[in-house]
Amino acid sequence: MKELIKMFTALLVGSATMLCISCETVDPPVSNTWANEYGFVAAGGNHTMVLEPNGTLWTWGSNLWGQLGDSTVEDRNRPSQVGTGYASASAGQEYSLALKADGTLWAWGRDYKKFPTQIDTGFNAIAAGDFHALALKANGTLCTWGSNEYGQLGSVSFNDSPTPKYLLESDFVAIAAGRAHSLALHRDGSLYAWGRNASGQLGDSTFSDKTEPVFIGLGYASIAAGSNHTLALKTDGTLWSWGRNNFGQIGDGTAFDRKYPVQIGSEYISIAAGAFFSAAIKSDGTLWAWGDNNYFGHLGDGTNVNRDTPVMIGSGYDQIAAGGAHMLARKTDGTLWAWGDNYFGQIGDGSNIAKS
Repeated sequence: MKELIKMFTALLVGSATMLCISCETVDPPVSNTWANEYGFVAAGGNHTMVLEPNGTLWTWGSNLWGQLGDSTVEDRNRPSQVGTGYASASAGQEYSLALKADGTLWAWGRDYKKFPTQIDTGFNAIAAGDFHALALKANGTLCTWGSNEYGQLGSVSFNDSPTPKYLLESDFVAIAAGRAHSLALHRDGSLYAWGRNASGQLGDSTFSDKTEPVFIGLGYASIAAGSNHTLALKTDGTLWSWGRNNFGQIGDGTAFDRKYPVQIGSEYISIAAGAFFSAAIKSDGTLWAWGDNNYFGHLGDGTNVNRDTPVMIGSGYDQIAAGGAHMLARKTDGTLWAWGDNYFGQIGDGSNIAKS
């Protein structure tokens, strides 16, 4: 079954109806130069950001706070071009962050303007939490800003910060931000966490909030943060998760919160954490998802059934992004697929109908 909607093609894949975005046989709604392959994708609470290899940034979905960066507060159910020269992007709950190739940091949405505004320079990585953010300088120095109600800025105090503040001067290589907790990965593979910990999302074997970074373990290669849970890959390809587990988002077959890392599987190469669900890609290109699946079918398995262990969604994938209740994934042929909640148009197919 196929449904052609200008640049989007709906395809039946197994039992799951997903949307193929920027497929080769259809035309874009905004630009005739839309590429079949893209370089980066980010999913916020209810909006989406996609970056082409040439640095062109596109956004769609909820825009109540101007998080799409198009100078309006109108929701968009089709991609809208924001600008060019970008190298990476990260989507928060109601705001967006992006880095340009020259290292300048730009932000828009809640607490910012309705269009990209430069707020700092010299960065090479960003992570947007619900209402706080992290960024890495080129030398590995970690900066944080935003809400600090639970110590998620790691500054020992509970004072909010409207601008990036230096936290740690060290060789950090990766960062992640959840609803109110933060993660940072050191070059030596050591993982640190801080902020909200009521569900054990820091992974330090306690349920106590931390106002400064605490050491979690060694041997990690990549990290992802959901609202109140955490995913991490080790260098050996094993997948570990911990924190809130009310929808099975930990993936260990239970509904118990975990205050320490629990191994879920092996041979994984990429991970993404949505609000209350998780996804990962294995080395063979298969996509797996688990956790909350109610109402919107955002796991992509064609059902609305929660899953407390990983379920295979499909094959041929190499990149994923998870939002509040929608997911995007790139296939190895460069096509972009999206499914889940679409109330604000965050899938980008020109409709506002959820796709499972």
